[in-house]
Amino acid sequence: MRSLYASLLVILVFTLCACGDRIGDISGKSKDVQDSLVNVFPTWQSAKIVISDNNTSMSVIIGDATFYTAPDDVKKTKAEELGKMVLRICGKDNFLEKGSLIVTSDIRNISATPVDGISVPIDFAGLKKTTGK
Repeated sequence: MRSLYASLLVILVFTLCACGDRIGDISGKSKDVQDSLVNVFPTWQSAKIVISDNNTSMSVIIGDATFYTAPDDVKKTKAEELGKMVLRICGKDNFLEKGSLIVTSDIRNISATPVDGISVPIDFAGLKKTTGK
């Protein structure tokens, strides 16, 4: 009986460990992305990351009054930098295809769809081709 319990315990431990490393699952990486935002957006004050469409889409919502007024070409450049950073963090086996950077002037924003949000697309599929990730 004791060996049966030991066997079940070993199976349970291996099953739980295997669940944490699902290929393509980026949901566990959102904290790492948020912690690294300062590298791309040094003045951000609020952030929300939304992963959807079965791990193929990621939206990063930034509350940053300074960056909100930046020119569109600067926002596009920063969105591309963000996309490259996300791909580095998520690794090569992620399912990301598309995403968006949404900028709001509300520094206390907690909404995924801020009223004054400016959306800039992130083409993860295209970035994967150019960076090899």
